[in-house]
Formats: sequence, structure tokens, C-alpha cells
Amino acid sequence: MPDSTRHPRPLPRAAAIAALAFVFLTPIAFGLHAALWTHGTHVMRLEPLGWLLKPLGNLMHILTAPGWLIARLMLRSWGEADLVASAIACAAGVFILCLLGLWLWTVRGAILSTPASRSDSPALRSRRRFLTNALTVGGPTLVGGTLIDSACRQPQSLSLARYTVPIQDLPPSLDGLRLVQISDTHLGPRVSRELIQHALDLAIALRPDVFALTGDYVHCGLEWLEPAAQQLACLVRTGIPTIAVRGNHDWFNDGRRMGSLLQAAGIRVIDNDRLFLTRADTSITLRDNATQDSLSIAGLGDLRQHLVDPDTALRGVPPSMPRIVLAHNPDTAEHPSITRAGSHRIDLMLSGHTHGGQVHIPGLGTGAGMVSTYGEKYAVGLVQGPACRVLITRGVGMSLVPFRFMVPPEIVEITLICDTPHSTPTKEPRTS
Repeated sequence: MPDSTRHPRPLPRAAAIAALAFVFLTPIAFGLHAALWTHGTHVMRLEPLGWLLKPLGNLMHILTAPGWLIARLMLRSWGEADLVASAIACAAGVFILCLLGLWLWTVRGAILSTPASRSDSPALRSRRRFLTNALTVGGPTLVGGTLIDSACRQPQSLSLARYTVPIQDLPPSLDGLRLVQISDTHLGPRVSRELIQHALDLAIALRPDVFALTGDYVHCGLEWLEPAAQQLACLVRTGIPTIAVRGNHDWFNDGRRMGSLLQAAGIRVIDNDRLFLTRADTSITLRDNATQDSLSIAGLGDLRQHLVDPDTALRGVPPSMPRIVLAHNPDTAEHPSITRAGSHRIDLMLSGHTHGGQVHIPGLGTGAGMVSTYGEKYAVGLVQGPACRVLITRGVGMSLVPFRFMVPPEIVEITLICDTPHSTPTKEPRTS
């Protein structure tokens, strides 16, 4: 009986399969990109299918990543709304993917067609065939499965992080005050309304005293501004005070309009402004003027796209009054206006922007350094800045890369307690 290891599938047949894959996958990749990234109101018509199309579009972006770099070099465009650039990117990316598959198949065939020594036993030849298949077939399958998981499952695996933070001079009436922070929803081509609504529903179910929104409500495209504000309005309808600052992506698209739409939805926008929170019986009230038992909640403008002005944001706040500050970018904690001698007191800063680094490779860290000047310092969690504690959330959506790996999305519940000599910040186990 002839040795089957000496007769691998002919290369011409593999080449034909690769050519068919190129012809089939290229229009799919381009169609998904054009459907999700072409700016215009017609894009919104696809939104009911966003839960399916957006993960598939994200996966195709990952698989064709080399093509996007080629398009960038050729046309100086990332192809988001440039159909010529995206066509080149998709074609080049799929071609490289098919070429890689063909190369692996050729390597497999070359190894298996190597004549076996007379001394090789059938068991040894079988082991060689198994190892060859494991490397050339199992390896790519494992990588492909990881990419599918990172693009389609992990970005949808929303979790809840809980922190308890002692605050100096917190009025006894506000001991146990609970805030829920929601950040970086990035409604647009990569993140579906369904995921954002899941986050909002989870936040509402917690019944906090305040909703704190820390920016980047849209990703790109003016057509997403109004739907984003309308969706966030469900928080206001609960009767729970909702406050917000804008992030860099909001300013990229039209920060002033985003602010107006949020205000129209009943959300208090406090970039470089402040409010005073008090509790009367069981109800929480936001005021424009301080009272004796108030907590100041202030906001700062985005570090890169707006203005950081703590003098305006914290104007008229008594020195003994505790202050919580919303600032989209956690690097704001290093801004000279906050770290210089005699700067305004800040007890806790709530931030987003880094998405927790979005990708965590054990032993190497996260991708936070791509968006933060301070590397891993402000990736995620409760950290100590030069002048105040900073709590950074992983956020809900995605930005630079269309996937998450070992960094699931989250919303955050923060419980404020009166500071005592023995009180320390704590974090509860993450829940999903």
C-alpha cells in the first residue's frame, strides 16, 4: 500500500482554492467596511443589525490589517470614509491572507513529501505527520479562533467593577453615596447600540445616586451624535441626576453640538464647570450654589481637544468641601494646573479614555501606552496621581484597534464613604 505522506494535495488545486477565497472574501470585506464606515445618514439604517455586522466588520479589519497599512502608505488615508483606500486595503489584505494560507499549505506539502528513511517506523512517520499538521493547520486555527474571540465575543462581555473610596470631609449625610460611571461608549461603526444599551440597563438596575459620564459617546461621523444623546437619555428618565463631560472623540466630531444634544436630553454637561450635590431625606439634588453639607462635582475639559481649567471648574468651592472631578483623559491628573503648589484640592478624579489598554499580553502589559503619555500608570483601576486619586474605567467601546483581548468592557460603581484613620480604598471582585 503506497505511503499517503508522499502524495500531498497538488499545489495547483491549493492555488485555485486560494484564488476562489480571494474572489469571495474581498467583496465581503469591502462591503462590510463600506456599509459601516461610509459617513452619511443612510448608515443608520443598518443599525438594527449592528450586533451582527459590527463584530464581523471588526473581524475583517483584523484579518486584513496589512492591507490597511498598504493603503495608508499609498494614499495617505486610513480609508474610513475613502472607498478607494478601503478597496485597496481590503484587496491587499485578503490577498496577503490567501498568500499566507497558500505558503503554509506548500510548507506542509514539502515536509510531508520528504522521503522517509528506511529506518523510520510507521509510528515515527505518523508522529511527523501529526506534528506537521499541528504546526501548519492547528497553529493558524488557534490564532484565527483567538482573533474571532477577541473581535466578536470579548468586546461584548460587559462586566461591573465596584470600588469603595474614602473621602475626606465627606458630610455624614452623603456617607455611602453611590455613583455609576459610564465611559467611552463610542457609538459608531465599531460598537453596536445593543452593547451600549446593555451597559445602560445594567447601570439603571444598580439604582445609584448619580450617573457620571466621562466622554467619547461617539466614535466618528456626525450622524451618530443625535442617536448617542437620545440613547443616553434613558438614564435621565429614571429621575437620577446625570452629569457628563466630553471626550476627544466628541470634539473630533462636533463637541459643541454633542454638548447641546446632551443638555437637551436632560444631562448636565460640566466641562470646566461645577455643581453641588446634597441629600435631603432620601433624594439627591444638584444645585448651582453650595450649601453646608454639599459635595462638589466638577468637570474638566478634554486634555487634548479642549481646555483644562480647574480655576473655572472649581470656582467658589469652599476649601473644606470635598470635590469629585470628571476628566475624560486620566493624564489630566498630571496637568500643571493640578500638580502645581497651591492648586485646587481634588479628592477623586474619574476618567476613561485608555479603555484599560484594550489589549493585555501577559508579561508585556497593555496597550495603554498608545494613548497615555504615562504608559501603564493610568491603564485602569484606582491609582494615585501627583495630587489626587484617579479611577480609570475600561469603558464600554473600542477605539484604536477593533478588538479586546483579556480586557473586557465595564461600567463602574463607586461608593463614597467618610474618611477615618483606618479606612482604605477597596475593590470588590469583578462581576459580569
